[in-house]
Amino acid sequence: MRTEPRRTERTMNTPQEMELLLKRMPVGRLAVMTEDGPYIIALNFLFLEGSIYFHSAQAGRKIEALRADSRVCFLVDDVGPQVLWERGCGISQIYKSVICFGKAEFVEGSIEKRRILERMVRKFVPANYHPPPMRDQNIKKTAVVKIVIESISGKENVLSSAHTILANR
Repeated sequence: MRTEPRRTERTMNTPQEMELLLKRMPVGRLAVMTEDGPYIIALNFLFLEGSIYFHSAQAGRKIEALRADSRVCFLVDDVGPQVLWERGCGISQIYKSVICFGKAEFVEGSIEKRRILERMVRKFVPANYHPPPMRDQNIKKTAVVKIVIESISGKENVLSSAHTILANR
């Protein structure tokens, strides 16, 4: 799948920039194919060791789609202000985004599922909070999905001196 942005001047410069955005953002959008067509879901995720992980119930539209076709697209974005701009239509959006294409794999084995779920909890709770230990029965009934990234690209439109930030309406 082609992932290079059409506007090459907006391409993120390094893989590290893309990884930082994937590590920092709390919500991403997962696109899958269903019998009825494309389906996109916003979800919490973890970027770890070059892959994207998320958890889910063991059944539902998303899980059915992944079992039928493991190909996925995953997007994270950090949206900034709208700005006045001296070019084009006179307005622009400040943003950073990363799009990944890959294959989803179900993580099997309670030890690996626990490791991923614990890392995911650490991403989302304050450092001084110590959640209770996860119960084996809860881990067994939770699906953990790993997205093996096959291609990735990043795009950004960053604030410059040529922009004037629009006030909130």
